[in-house]
Amino acid sequence: MRTRHAARFALVTAVLLLVGAAVAVSLTRAAGTPAGCDDIRAYQERYGEIETLGGGEHRIAVLGDSYAAGDARSDRGARWTDALAQADPALTVRLDAVPFTGFVNDGACGPQAFTDRIDRVAAVAGDALVIQGGLNDVAADPDDLRASVRAVLDAAASVPRIVVVGPMDVPGRDGEAAVDALLAAEAHAHGATYVSALDWHLPVGRDDIHLTAAGHAEYAERIRDALSRP
Repeated sequence: MRTRHAARFALVTAVLLLVGAAVAVSLTRAAGTPAGCDDIRAYQERYGEIETLGGGEHRIAVLGDSYAAGDARSDRGARWTDALAQADPALTVRLDAVPFTGFVNDGACGPQAFTDRIDRVAAVAGDALVIQGGLNDVAADPDDLRASVRAVLDAAASVPRIVVVGPMDVPGRDGEAAVDALLAAEAHAHGATYVSALDWHLPVGRDDIHLTAAGHAEYAERIRDALSRP
């Protein structure tokens, strides 16, 4: 009987240790690297830090966040960036998109803010550079945001045309209007084209932040219109 109790005690102890270890791993991951980083890194390993969409002679680059990356879409080929390349066979889009990032926000997977990535994307921009973001910077200090926007635009000064696209006004975030105003002022001061998306009431998913497939298609059309203007 004592042997049976000892065996039961050992089994219970082992289970508790395994549960404790699992909780410890979960807490460590929650406090450190989110699970989404695995997907981001796997995607970058497959396609590179800068992905090429389309094969036309007119080259542009896109520096963006989860909107450009296609977060919340089961098929990343349905992103607005893909739709943009598909809509114009003469276009090649060089895409540098990392979810959770912004001008200040360096994301959840290390230093990947726009200030960290602008040099590499500006180097392949060709005719134009679209900088799409700001939604992840709604909690940033305005002075920090202004300094980062200036740094990004200064670093891209050699690109013939720069188009800055601000954040949409989505139910899942607050503070987009302040970011929009700051981005507009800095873009105009640097001679860049600014496209406000505050009034783009495009469909978003259940998270109240990310675009649906229809939203991505409409977003692509609006970016295409902006690029077509002189």
